Amino acid sequence: MKNIWKWLRKHYNVIVNSIAFYPAIIAAGFLLLSFLMYWFDYSPLGKQIKLDIAWISLKDASTARSIVSSIVGGIITLTVFSFSMVMIVLNQAASQMSNRILDIMIGNRFQQFVLGTYIGTFVYALFLLSTIRDVQSGIYVPAISIYLLVVFMVVDIFLFIYFLHFVTQTVKYETIIRQIHDKTFHALQKQDHSNEPLRPNEKLAPEIRVKANETGYFQGYNEKRLMQFAEENKVVIEFLYPKGSYLVKGADMLITRGKKLNEEDLEELFLAIDFFEGQSIDLNPYFGFQQLSEVALKALSPGINDGSTAVYSIHAMSDLFAFFMKQPNCAYHCDERKNVWIISKEFTFN
Repeated sequence: MKNIWKWLRKHYNVIVNSIAFYPAIIAAGFLLLSFLMYWFDYSPLGKQIKLDIAWISLKDASTARSIVSSIVGGIITLTVFSFSMVMIVLNQAASQMSNRILDIMIGNRFQQFVLGTYIGTFVYALFLLSTIRDVQSGIYVPAISIYLLVVFMVVDIFLFIYFLHFVTQTVKYETIIRQIHDKTFHALQKQDHSNEPLRPNEKLAPEIRVKANETGYFQGYNEKRLMQFAEENKVVIEFLYPKGSYLVKGADMLITRGKKLNEEDLEELFLAIDFFEGQSIDLNPYFGFQQLSEVALKALSPGINDGSTAVYSIHAMSDLFAFFMKQPNCAYHCDERKNVWIISKEFTFN
């Protein structure tokens, strides 16, 4: 179970920021709505509404199927065209700026909302199509649900119109650079910018160096689990490298002071520490600086030769450097609870 929780923690950012995460949730919501609307259509209240408002009632099953089938075809066209536009934008950004900025573009919430709405409408329509049937006792047509589907289709058309404008703005280099700048700035603000804290009692020696148990990027730790481990074992834990550092298996990673840890204790300790490939600006703001510098260098390459984009990147980095230099100290972060200490380095420029 502990290994499962660690796997979920390691893959949380990848799952949440993937292009399919929010569309899948929205599509599931539409599927649930289709079940509820089907139940409402044949409930006493739904039947009464169809009796009171004559134009809502659809008594011809073939007409209902034609409406739903036409909407299904239209939604497929909108979805394919929208996905194609997204892929073209991603390909252009990767070739002319940097492939490391794709995560930011894929993680755009409005883009995922639009695609999720298309897919959700498609799922809703397919479910309705399966409920329209002829039986010996009469024709069953969920009229209210079908008219709601027509409303969804109108909304999707307006979303598509705005999506065209949105994509044209997203492909602009200054928009992408601003997104990287804003994400990096927010990540810097989340850090503890206090001065270096007082060290714990050094009488907790001996000092033991713990080596990394795997190769990869050190992406931080589960604070709650690590604090519990430190409290139970009466140790002080000090990390030697900031988040985002690439460590080789067997290299010194952290120092413990206090109880001497056995193999079982070390296994428990590593369950709270995250190693995985790739880097995230949320975990390591330095990665934002690296992305901006890569965009500037790519823009100045002979193949691109776009001086304006390089200037935009330098301006964005200048603002981030100005904020970074005003902080008293970004090197250390310390948590002290019940006389238990964890000291971790934040990123620094070497």
